[in-house]
Amino acid sequence: MFLDPHTLLVINVVNLLGLALLLPMIMGRTLSKAARAARYSLIVHASAWIAVILSEMCANYGLNLLLSTLSMCCYSGCNWLLFQALTGWLGPRRYGRLLCVLSVAMPIGYALMFASYEWRVGWANFLIAMQVAIVAAALLRSSTNLSGRWRYALCACLSLMAVLTLMRGVLGAFYSALYPSFAAPHPVNILSLVVANLTMVLGNVCLLVAWREEAEQQLERLVITDPLTCLLNRRGWGEQAERVFTSTLRSQQPLALLSIDLDHFKTINDRYGHEVGDRALQFFSDQLRAQQGAGDVIARIGGEEFCVLMPMAGDEAAQRFDRQLRAALAQEAVPALGIPLHFSAGLTYRQPTDTSLHHLLHRSDAALYEAKWAGRDQLIVHTMSA
Repeated sequence: MFLDPHTLLVINVVNLLGLALLLPMIMGRTLSKAARAARYSLIVHASAWIAVILSEMCANYGLNLLLSTLSMCCYSGCNWLLFQALTGWLGPRRYGRLLCVLSVAMPIGYALMFASYEWRVGWANFLIAMQVAIVAAALLRSSTNLSGRWRYALCACLSLMAVLTLMRGVLGAFYSALYPSFAAPHPVNILSLVVANLTMVLGNVCLLVAWREEAEQQLERLVITDPLTCLLNRRGWGEQAERVFTSTLRSQQPLALLSIDLDHFKTINDRYGHEVGDRALQFFSDQLRAQQGAGDVIARIGGEEFCVLMPMAGDEAAQRFDRQLRAALAQEAVPALGIPLHFSAGLTYRQPTDTSLHHLLHRSDAALYEAKWAGRDQLIVHTMSA
């Protein structure tokens, strides 16, 4: 079977345009920056292939230069956009500045070297191969929860494309008689175009899987997050606090639990209105986050009730959290809200006899109610087993 390079080029464009048109319908309009960058990379990639085909059909030198350089800009642009998508999904990526330099330098150098076929083809393909290699390397690790197997499939596709692009650059730079144009029927070029089609389909399936994984995680965050304060809600607290308790129980490490209730919160709502009450809850949540240590689990478990689970926290560290929170409220609540904020708190620690988080919650709640009955605006520490 004879594979015609022009036909493969047209198939590439049709595939890309089809995916670019379908993705908005599949993904919808409400997208994260990462998903939007991934979608735009498809559109820019399709534009690159269209510009390549048009340049191959153009006999005018000036127009050929313009279309060819435009295609190089689009190739660099789609790689940069894909890198931005991966940064949004997987966390900060290495070599972003290098990719930026390569993305700018490639089309500029290509235009300046356009009169020399060998130089421009070698330059463009070598720098594109480096760009694709950087994007492939960005898939090897993740600093977020988005770490599905799609990363490895996409990395394999891009790595293969980087190798074939580099081979095509070597052909154009040193064996131009074998590779006189982008549509030359050389085996390396044919293989590169076939793999480009395969990579395009598989790569975009990977991007759709990444977008779906992101959407699922966003939905999960909504389920376990309190919408007003953006802290964990009772369900989120149950999931994360249980994991922390089990971990500290297994390792026999210290664990402190602080139960908090804002004093006279109903009076705030009745006197100043629910809008001020909501602002007070948001402000208090911000102060809790400001005191949060690594590994601490903070949740709003009721109207004005909060819990703070502190792994590795002994008596001094746990009580310091309470003191610093009270000091921050005393200094900042009135300027921020126009009213003072106080809270009662009950503190307890994991005991050797504790077999579930419920035991700690029972003791911290008991200490909290003792603090409220004792006059509020204070901390009671409960260290005895229930």
